[in-house]
Amino acid sequence: MNGRREDEEGLATAWWMVAVLFALYVLSWVDRLILSMLVTPIKAHLLLSDVQVSMVTSTSFAIFYAIFGLPLGWASDRFSRRWIIFGGVMIWAIATTACGFAESYEALLAGRIMVGVGEAALLPAAYSLIADAFPTRLLTRATSTFQMAGKVGSATAFALGGIAIAFAAAHTGIHIPFHGPAQPWQLVMMMVGLPGVIIGLLVFTFPDPGRRGIPRRAATAKGEIGTFVRAHWKLLGLMLIGTSCLAMCGYSMTNWVPAYIERHFGWKPVQYGLALSLMNIVSAVSLVANGWIVDRLFARGMQDAHLRFYGWLIIALLPVVAYMFFATNVHVFLACYCVAQFITVPFMVYVSSVMGLIAPPTIRARLLAFFLFVFTILGLGAGPAIVAALTQYVFASEAALGQSLAVVVIACTIIAFISFRLALRYLGAAVASRKEVPCP
Repeated sequence: MNGRREDEEGLATAWWMVAVLFALYVLSWVDRLILSMLVTPIKAHLLLSDVQVSMVTSTSFAIFYAIFGLPLGWASDRFSRRWIIFGGVMIWAIATTACGFAESYEALLAGRIMVGVGEAALLPAAYSLIADAFPTRLLTRATSTFQMAGKVGSATAFALGGIAIAFAAAHTGIHIPFHGPAQPWQLVMMMVGLPGVIIGLLVFTFPDPGRRGIPRRAATAKGEIGTFVRAHWKLLGLMLIGTSCLAMCGYSMTNWVPAYIERHFGWKPVQYGLALSLMNIVSAVSLVANGWIVDRLFARGMQDAHLRFYGWLIIALLPVVAYMFFATNVHVFLACYCVAQFITVPFMVYVSSVMGLIAPPTIRARLLAFFLFVFTILGLGAGPAIVAALTQYVFASEAALGQSLAVVVIACTIIAFISFRLALRYLGAAVASRKEVPCP
């Protein structure tokens, strides 16, 4: 009886930990995305080009987020994960606030670089904590719950961002200590950055669950990774191509759709903020629905269900994706944008699930870290920058932002579909061969 009560108390503590990590992940997305709603006033105040905007909104963040994610992942295997997360939160919260003090492109760029460095601490340590806190039967549920925070964070950024921008616009000229009169966009950055300094303290409201003995086999991981990659390089390469293309689609739209709505339809953040928030909530729910369908197909014997279903989803929704940036009605565009997220949102869920099926447990984290590194560099770093370059150098008009987005999104979606179809011939065999290997 006492053992059962202890198990229930342990699970309650573990779920509270997930709730705290969820809140921090939401906060990180708010701090990450809020700048995309402020493109117009920032361009006007700092006299930036679209390429410079892409550097501060996505590319600089992505490069340092990806680079620092690798050593911070290493540190999360060896040092206190709560302190690593807390340090990261403090860095990104202070850096976001500092962006509000920026009076030049260089100062804003430096602030965004530090936001990327700080946010790189969260995911490696969070996934490690969750893996150690939950029994195997609940691990996928806990991980999926945490992953949903990305879209909830996007929704929160667009909803609260619109409100914050409206508030800041109504209080133009507020004097900030050590700054003087603040522009509305600067006030918004301070408003979303400062709460992190307090919220970050929540990591000390739950205990560290301890580690499950991975260090004893860590020395063999390097050889295991090489053996695994050589055996499955075709499957891994095709998955990396397909999912990276979808990351480029998703991050390009997340970064540039607010500006596109302003330029093409004339809506202001207070108008489109709630709409984009609702779109992200719907896409978050789609994660659960897609996962349920794939689990059912896999249980019925479809060994390659994850990529096969993803391919079905892409080809079914491709007409909507192709039409999206040619829609002349803002409500039709928003509906298309919502549908398009059904294929751009879940790529990390599918990657983590496939790795769970085919990779030995001692190398899964490193493989996922590598995929995350590539996603961030290509998706968040290159995707929005390519859109900006097409707009500025190919179409030579800010009004052509929709055309640039259409080129990137349609081309990447088609490449992703082809990659997944080619990968099917390898996935089923990889899953079957893994099932034949005795569990360590």
